[in-house]
Amino acid sequence: MTARILLTLLLAGAVTPVVWAGGPDIEDYGDANVRRVWSQLAALESGRGSDTVRILQLGDSHTAGEYFTHAIRERLQARFGDAGYGWLTPGHVNNQRSALVLQRMKGEWQTQISRSTYNPGDFPVGGITNRAAPGAALEIAPKAPLAEGLWRLSLWTRASPAGGSWTVTLPNGDTRELPPPAQAGWTERNVMFSPWAAQPIRLSADDGGGELGGIVLDRLNPGISYDSLGIVGAQVRVLHNWNPQLLQAQLKWRKPDLIVLAYGTNEAFDPNFVAVTYRAELRAAVRLLKRSVPDAAILLVGAPSSAKKSGKTSNGGCPQYGLAPNLQTVQQIQREVASQERLLYWDWAAAMGGNCAIQLWARQNPPLARPDLVHLSPEGYESSGVALYEAMMRLYGQKRVLAGKPVAQRM
Repeated sequence: MTARILLTLLLAGAVTPVVWAGGPDIEDYGDANVRRVWSQLAALESGRGSDTVRILQLGDSHTAGEYFTHAIRERLQARFGDAGYGWLTPGHVNNQRSALVLQRMKGEWQTQISRSTYNPGDFPVGGITNRAAPGAALEIAPKAPLAEGLWRLSLWTRASPAGGSWTVTLPNGDTRELPPPAQAGWTERNVMFSPWAAQPIRLSADDGGGELGGIVLDRLNPGISYDSLGIVGAQVRVLHNWNPQLLQAQLKWRKPDLIVLAYGTNEAFDPNFVAVTYRAELRAAVRLLKRSVPDAAILLVGAPSSAKKSGKTSNGGCPQYGLAPNLQTVQQIQREVASQERLLYWDWAAAMGGNCAIQLWARQNPPLARPDLVHLSPEGYESSGVALYEAMMRLYGQKRVLAGKPVAQRM
């Protein structure tokens, strides 16, 4: 069944709008690094693998809500092994959530987000920092008990002029003192622990305060780690607000095997959108990631279906409301860049049934999309995540025979 036929049936009320079974596939435009991912997955599935396959998704609110990414994460981990929670937003951020932990901040904190023009070029990966006043604390409470085994808590911190040491209280009640880093700038430090008790991790700033730029919770076990770092309202240009030297250092430290780029919705609504500028920004972001992690495969996710109830729209042949004004142009450019840069590409709008589908998703019971016709409901994100997971597994299944051939190990 093609997406066009499915949309026709939806408009006629002949079928319930669920994700298009059997498609769309991930399109491989010649990514030379993806074979390594299939090889690693095949080794894990056969029980021969001892590696963690690290996937890092960067995106906008669709990523920041974590319904979409967690649907992929939990299925990959169920099939290939659970390597922990991965890279978390550094503390609580309004209108964003983690599917895995609750973060509660006590005392005075100042949140900075690279979506704004604040201090461009001075952000770590993820583009969010939280600055703690003296004595402030952060509790990280898992929503489910941590799996057995050895875990590693990694923190990216930056000292304040007056201090920069932290005290970490682990789930078993042990405390570890992390003194100020010996050098200026962002520094990674880690603590090993076993989850002997279902207590939150507590991070307390000393009398001088300090800045938190990244939290990573890894289980030292073969399997999948799926890092989900999104910013509400972000466009792909946000990557250029991140410190390029720090980005390269952090990604070299993390060693992602697959990077998922999931932007485009905010560009689709941007009243100041210029196609030639967007094409250059997207291409520059892709090339920045390629320079930073030359061994990583890159999957570009096309902008999903979205509509606008008033003002300037793009027709698109939808039954009621027009499309987000720049949506079709954004999608066209995303596919062009994926082809020109030899990436993987997945058409999210096609998985929904076409660009008009969100209007139909919003009418379902329960709704699969929010009334704003931009965001999906938890059920809609779950369906979309399942569709991308299944597309990954179809491509993996096709390439598994080739994946069985040896490939060089990453250093």
